[in-house]
Amino acid sequence: MTIFIMLNNLLHDFAVSILFTCLAVLTIIYRMSRRSAQSSSADFQNRTEFAREIFAALNKIILGAWVVIIVGGVIRTMAYEEYEWMVAAGRGQVAALIVKHVLLGGLVVAGTILQLRLRKVLRRVTSP
Repeated sequence: MTIFIMLNNLLHDFAVSILFTCLAVLTIIYRMSRRSAQSSSADFQNRTEFAREIFAALNKIILGAWVVIIVGGVIRTMAYEEYEWMVAAGRGQVAALIVKHVLLGGLVVAGTILQLRLRKVLRRVTSP
């Protein structure tokens, strides 16, 4: 069981990093699409199609990351006290976990907002 919990925790942390990375890439694509929409370059359509394909692929990865984060997070929460609790840190680690989750939650919310904005931008570009 200990090995399973360790692997779950590793996979959970990895999924969080994948989610963060995908949202960072989508942020870059969003900013580039805003610049492209304002320009009148000849390869605008090619860039838009490329952005659309990357967006679709990253959305699938993001969905998978969310599944792993939620399922792994439930398992991690249930096993936390037995496998991760550090007596020396005492109750201070609970406050640290709260701060960590608030910070990461804020980054994920901001990234998700940009993801939704990019979806809207890409849909608008394809609409007649």
